Amino acid sequence: MKYLSYGVMVYMLLALIWWAVLLSRNNQTLYEHKLALSTCISSQGIDTHSGAHDIDKIHQFYKRNQIMILGEGVVFGILLVLGMWFIQKAYNKEIVSTIKQKNFLLSITHELKSPIAAINLTTETLIKRSLSPKMTVELHESILKESTRLEKLISNLLMAAKLDHDYKYHFEKCLLHEKVAYCIKRLKLQNPETEIISEFDGDDISIDADHEAIISLINNLLENSIKYSGQHAAIRVKVETVPPFAVLSVADEGIGIPDHEKAKVTDQFYRVGNENTRQTKGTGLGLYIANKIIAAHHGKLTISDNIPQGTIVSVSIPLSKNK
Repeated sequence: MKYLSYGVMVYMLLALIWWAVLLSRNNQTLYEHKLALSTCISSQGIDTHSGAHDIDKIHQFYKRNQIMILGEGVVFGILLVLGMWFIQKAYNKEIVSTIKQKNFLLSITHELKSPIAAINLTTETLIKRSLSPKMTVELHESILKESTRLEKLISNLLMAAKLDHDYKYHFEKCLLHEKVAYCIKRLKLQNPETEIISEFDGDDISIDADHEAIISLINNLLENSIKYSGQHAAIRVKVETVPPFAVLSVADEGIGIPDHEKAKVTDQFYRVGNENTRQTKGTGLGLYIANKIIAAHHGKLTISDNIPQGTIVSVSIPLSKNK
């Protein structure tokens, strides 16, 4: 379809050029005939003053037609070029969207099947085998971990769907320290091997926020840092006041994000690399959700490098108007 459209556009462009050439030739022929006729009349001695006036009119008519032909040709040419540019832009956008959807389907299939398969296998082991109390506890913990992972995935999918379909925010006064501490406590229970170091600046900070959305925002920032930091990760969480904003920063010592990818990682389904070869789990929704939520709160999300290694993701949220 793309090349067919290009073929039609090129044909129209060539037809336009041929049309302009023919019109220009016809205008030139008409001009020469009128000029010859006027000269012939003047040579016969018929009102030379009027003949000179007629020649001026013939010149003006010729020039006006030439300008009109040139002007219309240029306008149509520009429109055709713009058409080809818009087709190329739409085609590239469609290709990018298709790749993202393919990556998303591959990742979501893996992300859904993996915990379900693990839960099924562990449950069958518990049913069919007689195990020691210690092993039984470990397998139950494994089931809980996989079901929690599945719950997070479903929550992100539901939140992304809500945000894409006019999610209704209910703003109320929230204490940011309290929300962050709550999310950190839950994540420490779920990821005991991860070291999460928190630093709260001064008294608790009041913001106007949607409770469900702000919890989702914090969870996604923390989980994203843990996910890309590997085992025994060290995550630093800082909350501070930088008027007129409250700033939450999550710093990790993971693989980092290349500079040319920083502007893209907040796109829906966007993940660096190919789903067939990528080792890190995920769906490409975490930072997309975080960015959508922070934008709805009239804040800003920024991504920077953590020296010497890793990434810092910071969100700035307006302070509550009436503390």
